[in-house]
Amino acid sequence: MTRRQALAGLAGLLAYFSLWAALPAALAASFPLDVVEGIYWGHEWQWGYYKHPPLSSWLLYVFFRCFGALGPYLLGQLCVALALWLTWRLGRRVLEPPQAALGSALLLAVFYYTLPSLEFNHNLAQLPVWAGFLWAFHVALTERNPAFWLLLGALAGLGLMVKYSVAVLLAAAGLFMLATPARRLLRTPGPWLALAAAALAFSPHALWLAQHDWLPFVYAHERALEAGHGGGRGSALNFLGAQAASHAPLALLALLARARLRWPAAGGADSRPRRAREDLLFVWFMGLAPALLLTLAGLALGVGLHDQWGMPMWGLSGLMLASLLPRDPQALARQGRRLLAGLAVWLAALTAAMAALLAWGAQWRGKPSRMDWPQAALAQAVQAQWQALSRCPLDSVSGDGWLSGLAASALPGPPSVMVEDDPAYSPWMNARRVQRCGSLMLWPGGGKTPSAPLLEEARGLAVREGQWQLPWGKLPGREPLRVRWRAYIPPACLKQD
Repeated sequence: MTRRQALAGLAGLLAYFSLWAALPAALAASFPLDVVEGIYWGHEWQWGYYKHPPLSSWLLYVFFRCFGALGPYLLGQLCVALALWLTWRLGRRVLEPPQAALGSALLLAVFYYTLPSLEFNHNLAQLPVWAGFLWAFHVALTERNPAFWLLLGALAGLGLMVKYSVAVLLAAAGLFMLATPARRLLRTPGPWLALAAAALAFSPHALWLAQHDWLPFVYAHERALEAGHGGGRGSALNFLGAQAASHAPLALLALLARARLRWPAAGGADSRPRRAREDLLFVWFMGLAPALLLTLAGLALGVGLHDQWGMPMWGLSGLMLASLLPRDPQALARQGRRLLAGLAVWLAALTAAMAALLAWGAQWRGKPSRMDWPQAALAQAVQAQWQALSRCPLDSVSGDGWLSGLAASALPGPPSVMVEDDPAYSPWMNARRVQRCGSLMLWPGGGKTPSAPLLEEARGLAVREGQWQLPWGKLPGREPLRVRWRAYIPPACLKQD
């Protein structure tokens, strides 16, 4: 690959990521569900939340405050771009440079790196974490430098601060060390330095878990019971099928490009001078083991597996494919050009489809997605209603998590969100704060009134309630969205009727 070709490729990627950040910000009427949830969590700067660890919510809130509506989409594309760059760094260590560049770019033919990247969440935030861990793991195994073991441990601990499922990656890494000659390194300080660094990085959240009665695990257990054990062992097989389906674009590209794939010889002219077999084993083992381990766990325990849990597990898919291409420079160049041409067509078509779905998808489906809700109109209604009733600023929005979070993330401040049902889900709220500041509760028209123990127990607050009918901007012919509201207003703030 010439310098000019490399610069052209980088320019194309920059244009692609820019469009995928800017178009959703311009075309979507509302944030996706996980973005709404992450913003109101991050606003509170807790060491943990009732569903997840805190790190991705902190990052999301910072980007939201710095870049407004663009922030969540920009952060999502930065996660994908950073994952590609780190994969390329690893690829340079285990493959020839052209294969490394090709393998990292081909990740964009894995479905998880495309449309799901519009919704920043804990799965998407794991992409650069997994890629960085795999790069640092390979460096630590081969360089014997204690500093890289410390870096590896820090990435492991921070990864667990993003989502607990990073433990699957750590289990795969541990299995790799036990099953390969790398186990001799267990007799050196390196792995134990990594373990200490991971424990140190994770310790603030571990302390939070102990102080909050292991709330995320209790919540997950209760949800599993409500769902009827999550589909049993069939769910694990469905998970594995979904992971294969996510690679359909990559497989189709290889087929259309007439890629000649074969397993590299262990010796001879087709091998790298040193560590060839070890490097290939690393790529294939760490590329496949996490998903297989999770599937086996699902089969053994009968636990339901969500397809999106596999999102960060395929960061080596492009390198695995690239490792099967011939190393002969001319043959590799020919096949690489065909694969990259196909990738460019795929990304252009997908970008056009993404923009069309955001602009007209609600009309085509006849119903709104989470990105088609009238967020601005809802926030305006909340602001106007509260200002009509209270002289004090709106401190919190409560009730239905989706509606309250949707409104809060479009309001100045923004106000806090008090999740319905269990007060432990919103530890930043307490009886004294509610008594002093009040709250505005939202829930769907026709739906059950949410449980709000702190508001129900408050004394002396003036209560007003009503209903709004908000037009669907993306579906002008649809019946308006009905939203019930109830305002709890401190006497000192109440405007006279």
